[in-house]
Amino acid sequence: MLHASLKIYSTLISSLDKIMKNLLFSMLIVVTPFASANTSATTYESHAVIKQQIQDYISSNIHTLGDDNTVQVNNIDYRLKLKKCPSKLVIKTSHDELKAGRNTLNVSCVSNTPWRIFLTSYIRVFKQAYVANKTLIKGAIVKRTDVVLKKIDITSVHKRYLGNKGQIIDRAVKRTITSGSLFTINNLTHQTLIKRGDRVTIQASKNGFEISMDGIALANGSEGQRINVKNIRTKRVIQGIVDNKSIVRVRI
Repeated sequence: MLHASLKIYSTLISSLDKIMKNLLFSMLIVVTPFASANTSATTYESHAVIKQQIQDYISSNIHTLGDDNTVQVNNIDYRLKLKKCPSKLVIKTSHDELKAGRNTLNVSCVSNTPWRIFLTSYIRVFKQAYVANKTLIKGAIVKRTDVVLKKIDITSVHKRYLGNKGQIIDRAVKRTITSGSLFTINNLTHQTLIKRGDRVTIQASKNGFEISMDGIALANGSEGQRINVKNIRTKRVIQGIVDNKSIVRVRI
């Protein structure tokens, strides 16, 4: 009888021991990840926080590019663990100032365990600019009705676009401009006002006096351009500046 009681008691002890071990193991499974995550959060910088600081830096220094823009900061490699920085992160650009398009940012932590990373951002800039509202072929003269103001992405526009309508109207198209394309200094030129062989009036002025004489243009010329003209009466060749379709002005 005693032997049977001892056997039952031993079985109960063994069962309780297994239950306690399982319970302890379960607690370790639940507690350990929490402790690890908490330690990580206090030891390493959050990538999201770093990106936000970069966004704030760009927002504070982007005024030179205008008010209408969008900013995209590339993600940090998720495998990269950066020690928590005790001071504010130092952020600098690789250029003197931010520019439209791709920018490289130097982000560093000044501490006993310093670190530094490089991240890229892309800034898109939008502005109101004049574009062609229809296709204009080479040689065409731009009319007022050919020009429309439109908000466009100028981020990748390397050629200087014309922001003054007066610089566009009555100019000649140097190369075909498709509908919706910007007017630039490279696709427009002054229209030819005087052609070689045209009869012109040569106007010469000095000390408030002005004389006129008949001449012949020896070259094509646009407004403000200097060309050679020949005085019909004296046969003398002189240089003058094209004023309009029939007048070349000469200073004497």
